[in-house]
Amino acid sequence: MMRSGALSLDFRADSFDHPSGLVDAGTAIGWIDKVGYAVAASWSGTYVRARYMGTMQFRHPVPVDMRVTVQGRVVRTHGAAVHVQLRLLLPEVLDDDGRPVVSTSTLSVYYAEEDGQMLQVPEWTPSTPDQIERDERARVSSVERRGIEQVMARLPFPEPGQEHEEMTTLAFIAPMAEASVGGTVAAGAVMRWLDEAAGVCAARWTGHENVVAVFAGGVRFVRPVKVGDLVRVDALLVHTSERSMHVALRVHAGPRHQRDHRLVAHSIAVMVDVTREGRAESVRPYAPGSPAAHRLEESAVELVRLRSEAGAVWSDPS
Repeated sequence: MMRSGALSLDFRADSFDHPSGLVDAGTAIGWIDKVGYAVAASWSGTYVRARYMGTMQFRHPVPVDMRVTVQGRVVRTHGAAVHVQLRLLLPEVLDDDGRPVVSTSTLSVYYAEEDGQMLQVPEWTPSTPDQIERDERARVSSVERRGIEQVMARLPFPEPGQEHEEMTTLAFIAPMAEASVGGTVAAGAVMRWLDEAAGVCAARWTGHENVVAVFAGGVRFVRPVKVGDLVRVDALLVHTSERSMHVALRVHAGPRHQRDHRLVAHSIAVMVDVTREGRAESVRPYAPGSPAAHRLEESAVELVRLRSEAGAVWSDPS
């Protein structure tokens, strides 16, 4: 049986959902995850779960009411893992060479599983020089990612219950509308929650409503969220540059009748305060007030640098 290792889907956001006139990063990430999931599930022939959603640098804003195209393709398989390279194009906005502008691109990893057990996926065998190069890049990226995840897990993030004046917490019940196969919440929904929490945290720091993500993703999914779980998303401002804010993010979830919930996902986002003309405003400086906060700031800056260097490049030849 022939398996499809690539997919392209079109999306469009409605203006009444995005009063700023631009599509938020969470919505764009949700589109990307839909295509990534479809590619991985189609290739594996079974249910898949996001294990890692790669870093996304948003190089071009996405206007509302504009058609966007998300393309995804398998670039590597290993055991239960399917590595999918993805990019979001703006077909109606052309670059100097007359090609659609790429708003963002990423490399994500999905694992095939059934009843909680990992399954071996069909092997992806690269056959062209470009496919062989992409397979090798994905392999190297996996090695780099494991090192990044170890650093992320050691971040001195405030423990649940500890107060921090620059931490924003969102709490809610995981809705049925976000359900995926098996009664768990889609990875795109979790990433949208992360983006929303980062946006609230950054907006409180700037005092302005219109903050957007320029660097998102890099999300490590530790375990799934079940529909009906109580979800808590913590967003903590850890660093500012002249025109950006680094926000550390963690998601905990579990049954609503339990007090001790487990870590679900963690990441770091970089937010900017934009003007009506789309330019980044200057940001008042943040100064860590304790040795732990200073260590967290240093680690967050280093993680953003590492993830920027570990990004995936999409080459046009097949």
